[in-house]
Amino acid sequence: VEPKEAVVLDVDQLSWYLDISRSFGLYEILLFAAATGCRRGEALALTWTDIDFDTPTVIISKSLEQTREGLRLKSTKNRRSRVLTLPSSVVEVLRMHRQAQDKNRVLLGDDYRQKLDLVFGDHAGNYLKPDTVTAKACLVARKAGFHGVGIHTLRHSHASQLISEGRSTTSVSKRLGHSSVKTTKKIYAHAIPKDNVDDAETWDTLLRSTVERKPTQIS
Repeated sequence: VEPKEAVVLDVDQLSWYLDISRSFGLYEILLFAAATGCRRGEALALTWTDIDFDTPTVIISKSLEQTREGLRLKSTKNRRSRVLTLPSSVVEVLRMHRQAQDKNRVLLGDDYRQKLDLVFGDHAGNYLKPDTVTAKACLVARKAGFHGVGIHTLRHSHASQLISEGRSTTSVSKRLGHSSVKTTKKIYAHAIPKDNVDDAETWDTLLRSTVERKPTQIS
């Protein structure tokens, strides 16, 4: 059976998709996913201690899983941690996101789940359910006029954009957390390299205009 080619968004489509997500409260997490290629559970398990704003880097070491018994943390898919450089535009958004979160933390006081220290949680600092995030990401796609697009599309788009801009499959494979470069080559064979440029700077240049846009109003 021939593997189905992954759905990807080009730069303009991704910018539009992220713009629409602002009105659904998903902008920060979807931007992070698009900028890092992280899996859904990896982003939802992320804590502020995983992010070093000075470097700037993020450590991907765990994932949030939704089971019949409830939510639980587990290791990454290949049981390996990885360190990713963050684009400067994403760092700016994360800083603002943390400031807004701090205000909410003060307002809720003891009702805020401070110990979880989540980067992407609900208003009270609790874990977001993976299925709920997926459903909302698909709703954003429909509002944006896209079909067959979800949060995992951002992972595919991230990889395809970098490879087509000249990044080696070895570099992209490590960024995605694939167990083998062969996996990356098999999935993203359609992406043709052009130039050899830095991962984070390439993505930053392509998408910087997105973070500077005002929220889109949905009627």
